[in-house]
Amino acid sequence: MKKSAVVLAFALLAGLTAPAFATCDTRNDDEQAMCATKCEDAWLKDQQSITADISKLKVARKACDTKCGCPQNSDKL
Repeated sequence: MKKSAVVLAFALLAGLTAPAFATCDTRNDDEQAMCATKCEDAWLKDQQSITADISKLKVARKACDTKCGCPQNSDKL
């Protein structure tokens, strides 16, 4: 019983702290996060244009995120 409780506690702790070490988190001040923020800002700015071609913007956003090393940021476009 104690062994399973320790394993469960460790798993919960690991699950709670893992998102804090995400490399593409835009709340950090590292170079990768700044690059991801620029991609997101460009996506939002270009998307609001009346004549925006959304399919081209999606390709550009995916390329930008891949260049930054954060391809998961554009998975749900």
